[in-house]
Amino acid sequence: MHGAPRESGAAGNKGGTVYKHVLVPLDGSTFAEAALPLALALTRKTNADLHLISVVEPIPAFAYAEWEPAALDWSTQYLDSVTERVSDHAGGAVTAAVHTGRVVETLHAQSRELGVDLVVMATHGRGALSRAWLGSVADSLMREAETPVLFVRPEEGDAPQPESSDDFETLLVPLDGSSLSESALEHATEFGALFGSAYHLTRVVAYPLEIASPYLPHTVQMNSEILAEAKQSAADYLEEKAEQMRKRGLRVTASVATDPQAAHGILAEADAVGTDMIAMATHGRGGMSRVVLGSAADKVLRGTHVPVLLYRPPNNPA
Repeated sequence: MHGAPRESGAAGNKGGTVYKHVLVPLDGSTFAEAALPLALALTRKTNADLHLISVVEPIPAFAYAEWEPAALDWSTQYLDSVTERVSDHAGGAVTAAVHTGRVVETLHAQSRELGVDLVVMATHGRGALSRAWLGSVADSLMREAETPVLFVRPEEGDAPQPESSDDFETLLVPLDGSSLSESALEHATEFGALFGSAYHLTRVVAYPLEIASPYLPHTVQMNSEILAEAKQSAADYLEEKAEQMRKRGLRVTASVATDPQAAHGILAEADAVGTDMIAMATHGRGGMSRVVLGSAADKVLRGTHVPVLLYRPPNNPA
């Protein structure tokens, strides 16, 4: 089923074509619909089409023969009502479709078929939601998505308002010195350009606990020197990246955080800066344990209340 296309002409679009097709997976819950306000705001700024998709997973026929037809009928009616509710708030056409199959594989296939540039979806954060499939789908998309995914973590029970919008004054981009982490910069700046955002780069330096033991002579000074050197190196690296961005006319600040855990350091910096979104790369499955931020992405996603834009580069560049 498909919603009727609307005429283009979003006032916020400044000729950019970064997002042409935005996909929002819905599972029938109000929680999942919390992704709609931000997705709609993006379509108004870019004239992008909004694609609403729900997936019905098949169950063994002997379990309940009438379950799948009933689920398909209910899901179709549900998406029809959502489409009617949000169409007047979108910047482009709104389409909706119900599919059957394994959820993550179906979303991947539909993303490719529709040419999706961005997936926007709600996720459960620390306390896993047992209902529906939204939580497990978010976990899988974070590791397997072929396009950037913007995760929104609403408070339980929040009801979305299609006419609402979000301001993104500052975007936090954690870097660890790898090309993997730096691949998030392009997506962060493309997103930030739509909202006139400023950017804050941060790098987390760990305490040198395994290099010099505090129980051995002179190691306190050694630890201090190692940490100071690491922090200076990180600051120089961040300043180099920040200056490259400033030459493009972007507003950029940077800071070095010291924490034994990368995710904890990132979350602390996000709170200190007052960031409105975190954008970072992740290695996905089978990835690269030596790249700090890959393993930190999951903890950051579950520990923050601001939206998180995650990008998994093809072939996991080193």
